[in-house]
Amino acid sequence: MKNIGNKLLLLVACLVLIQACGPSEAEKRAAEQARMDSLRAVQQQQIADQMAAMQDSLDRAEAKLEAEPEKKEKTDYTFVENGPYAVQVGAFRSESKAEGFVNKWKDRDYPSTYIVKVGNEADGDVWFRVRIGFFGNKADAEVLGAQLAKEINSGFWVSKVR
Repeated sequence: MKNIGNKLLLLVACLVLIQACGPSEAEKRAAEQARMDSLRAVQQQQIADQMAAMQDSLDRAEAKLEAEPEKKEKTDYTFVENGPYAVQVGAFRSESKAEGFVNKWKDRDYPSTYIVKVGNEADGDVWFRVRIGFFGNKADAEVLGAQLAKEINSGFWVSKVR
């Protein structure tokens, strides 16, 4: 029995020594804090690298813009009372919808906004085309058409007036 008591005492002593040799709670917290600090430093470095790359990209784009000659786009157009061209901005099956669209454009002080009725009433294939005009040349009509197409997010058509 004495031998078992000694072995038990020796086992308890070994467990106490093993426990004492491991890291303390404060050491564990310090190690975890160091790990978190290291992760935070890596994240900050990644963010700094990304920002530097974005700045580099912006600098290159800015340099490219400065190097390119400025393109002048024709923005003015001239209405001509009996010009041969007009801009078609819409086509409707309903005459009332076309008239509403015409009124929208008339409020903008365009000199001539009108409806052209095309098609065959006998078979029901009738369209009411809304046009703004008149222009002395096709280029002026295309300038206005492009501006209006951007504004209303739609297409346009330059028509030669008969």
